[in-house]
Amino acid sequence: MAEPISRMVDRGAKIRWHCDVSVNHHGDADLKRIAKAKGGDYRLANKHPPCRIPGCPGIVTFKDCSSQFPVPLDTITDRDDAWWALSEKRRAQLKALGYQMELGKWVAPKKEAPR
Repeated sequence: MAEPISRMVDRGAKIRWHCDVSVNHHGDADLKRIAKAKGGDYRLANKHPPCRIPGCPGIVTFKDCSSQFPVPLDTITDRDDAWWALSEKRRAQLKALGYQMELGKWVAPKKEAPR
């Protein structure tokens, strides 16, 4: 079972968020703020809130970076139907916004120069 946020706060966990659209969009999760807003029993596993960077259509995933090797908090993997459903939904959303996958990364649509 996924660890509640109160336990993460108690052990001083270093949780980082990462955007699925831009590798440059990432940061530390403010566990105390999240616990205050959502409650101590809240779990970050399988939660995918919007990217915190204004204008970015990405969603974030969380990793526990408390040790040398980061551990993803999601409990679903590419072996689960739920993972494939989320992946397909994200692909459709981003393609509808004009994003394209290039070399394993999402690339924003090219903006036309003003005439």
